[in-house]
Amino acid sequence: MDKLKIKVVGVGEGGAKAVGKMIAASVGMGKDVDFVTIGNDENLLLVSAAKTNIFLNRDSTMIYKRITAALRGANVVVIVAGAGSTAAMKALPEILSCAKNQNATIFAFANRPFVLESAARKQNAEFCMNILHREADTVFDVPTEKFFVFRLHQMQVSLAEVFEAANDVFAQGVDICLDMVAKDDSLGKWGNAAFGCSLGFTALEAVKAAVKFPLLDADEIKRASKIFVRLTGGNDVPAKKFIQDMIAADAKLFWRVDNAASDKIFASVVFGRKEV
Repeated sequence: MDKLKIKVVGVGEGGAKAVGKMIAASVGMGKDVDFVTIGNDENLLLVSAAKTNIFLNRDSTMIYKRITAALRGANVVVIVAGAGSTAAMKALPEILSCAKNQNATIFAFANRPFVLESAARKQNAEFCMNILHREADTVFDVPTEKFFVFRLHQMQVSLAEVFEAANDVFAQGVDICLDMVAKDDSLGKWGNAAFGCSLGFTALEAVKAAVKFPLLDADEIKRASKIFVRLTGGNDVPAKKFIQDMIAADAKLFWRVDNAASDKIFASVVFGRKEV
């Protein structure tokens, strides 16, 4: 298989910050990945380490041309956005149109506004989530409240810190998806999806923790129509049996072990949710 050309697009302030974290963490290392940021905050874009930065306060025709140029040649487009932002409202239709015009596989990571945020942001989010679920191949649609658990060790937590946790977690999710499709580009269509990951001293320990990742619902694995599991080593036989015993009889299981030298084993899981 030829090397995939991947474009990771951060939309709005949250998306741009998530892209910054990915670049700092070397997400996509060894793969043909370009990072793009698109937003309304020109000062944030000016300090972005992304290859391409697109300011939205321009003529709409010029914006579309710049997005088209930024995504040209992509086999896979990964979008990261806060769904309530005005930047997402403006940019997502253009990004999705450009990506679909070149038959790229589209992943989207988006968080819905916190319950106490404005009605306008919630209305923006409904529009953005509807278009993502309609046009993208895989959508990780997460309420912001779910990210509070990643800051439970703090006595007090600000909304800004919760959004920072969302950026960290989405950076992990993007890395998981890039590893998944890099070796098998057929694994790009998961519909309404969820992901988890964890470390363990054994493959079984790592997998058990990954399926209890805080973003996942308690019965996520039992309701999934298909499941991808990747391990970085260990005896995977008990781990695979654990997963097989939990999933539905008609669920499809994709299993991969990529051995890596480390004291701990990393497990990642992706669930495609059944349509209801």
